[in-house]
Amino acid sequence: MATTFVKSYNRLIEKLNFSYFGLISMTILIGSILGGIAAMFILQNDAPIWQLGICMSAAMANNVVAIGQAPVKWVFNVAIINVTIAGILILINAF
Repeated sequence: MATTFVKSYNRLIEKLNFSYFGLISMTILIGSILGGIAAMFILQNDAPIWQLGICMSAAMANNVVAIGQAPVKWVFNVAIINVTIAGILILINAF
């Protein structure tokens, strides 16, 4: 099972290599939007400031990796981490 996941992950990375600049633009767009939405909910909910720090750190790391034109694997992994963190913080503070 683990080898199947690794094979499909490597195939995805190879496919994303073809559209590298498209991947960069989409990760900047989606990561910034989700980070902003999460920050809005955090501030609206009067949540602890460390949640805002984590949210903005993940969003900025996503933008730094994308704008700095890091390898595809880095851009993809940091974008997934950013989306996960922002999604969790949105769920925590929205309800």
